Formats: sequence, structure tokens, C-alpha cells
Amino acid sequence: MDKLTPKQERFAQLVAGGSSQADAYREAFNSNGKDSTVHSEGSRLMKDPKVSARVDALIALKERAIQRKAVSDRELVVGKLRRWVEDGVDPTTGEEPTNAQLTAAQLLGRTVALFSDKQVVEKVERSPDEIAAEIEKRLSSAADEQPLH
Repeated sequence: MDKLTPKQERFAQLVAGGSSQADAYREAFNSNGKDSTVHSEGSRLMKDPKVSARVDALIALKERAIQRKAVSDRELVVGKLRRWVEDGVDPTTGEEPTNAQLTAAQLLGRTVALFSDKQVVEKVERSPDEIAAEIEKRLSSAADEQPLH
């Protein structure tokens, strides 16, 4: 398989990094052309199978790196909290964890969704007739409790 030129590689990196095709083309190829020309050339370059495959590969690498970072952050928080709970002390200092350390662990844990409130909602299937009967019952009991003026 042919390698990308350095300019094509730079273009792919910029697009994978979130730049528009036109902006990536302008920067990678140091172009001062008209907007329509730069847009067309960026689009043409993205249609090159080698370039589009490289962009896809770079995006996949970035996504895997983000996932690995989240896992390592989660493991860090869980490990610290586990040691603090089991031993009652911070293994690095030999002292009780400070409020700042606990807050930092909590904030880091939130960034990787370690601490999240989950509500389990049980879905109950009811027929329209059952729902109508429930509404009638509630309206009737509400009318009985509050007399009309």
C-alpha cells in the first residue's frame, strides 16, 4: 500500500482532530486559495481511499486512547478509595486522607461516571381501559376530599 505524503498525513491528522476539510487543506498545503477552491480540494482529498482510511484509523486510535484513559482513571479512583477504606490511611503519606484528597477522588470519579445516580424505573404495561379507570378513580377521590365552592 502506498504511503501518504507528509502533506496528506498532516491533512488526515487535522481532519481527525476536528478541523473542517477546507481548514485542514489550507493548513496542510499552506494554501491561500479561494474558499471554493480550498473546499473543493479538501473534499477531493477526503475521497482518496488512502486518506479517508488514515482519517478513520486516527479517529479510532483517539477513541481507544480516551477509553484507556477513562479505565485507568476509574482504576486509580477505585484503588485509592479502596485503600483508604481498608487501611484508613493514604499509602503514599501514611496519614488519613484529607478532605481535599477525598474531593479530588470524587471529582475524578465523576469524570469517568464512577459515581452516578441511577434510577431504575419499572415499566408497567397497562391497557387504555386500566389507565382510564385509574384516572376516574383519582378524580373521584379528589372530588370527595375537596368540596366544590
